[in-house]
Formats: sequence, structure tokens, C-alpha cells
Amino acid sequence: MPEPVADGTLAILGDPTDDEQRISPDVERVLGRAPRTFADWVQRHIAAFR
Repeated sequence: MPEPVADGTLAILGDPTDDEQRISPDVERVLGRAPRTFADWVQRHIAAFR
């Protein structure tokens, strides 16, 4: 995505609210495990991007 398009999209969406940033308890119900951080995902999958 070109940078101006990404910037425009983010400008339209604005900053996420506290409610939008809160992780729903449904995540654990659906996955059957506690949610993980993006950093954890990166560590587990970084080899796929090298």
C-alpha cells in the first residue's frame, strides 16, 4: 500500500478508543488459550520472513 494511502486511511480511522484496544474474553474462548502479544507472534514466526 503506498504510504499516502496508508496515512490517509489511518487519518480517517483516527486513534483507537480504550474499548477498541481492549482484548475481548471471547478470544480465549475461541482459541482455547490466552491471547498472545504481537511480539510473541513475531518471535515464533520470524524465520518465515527471512
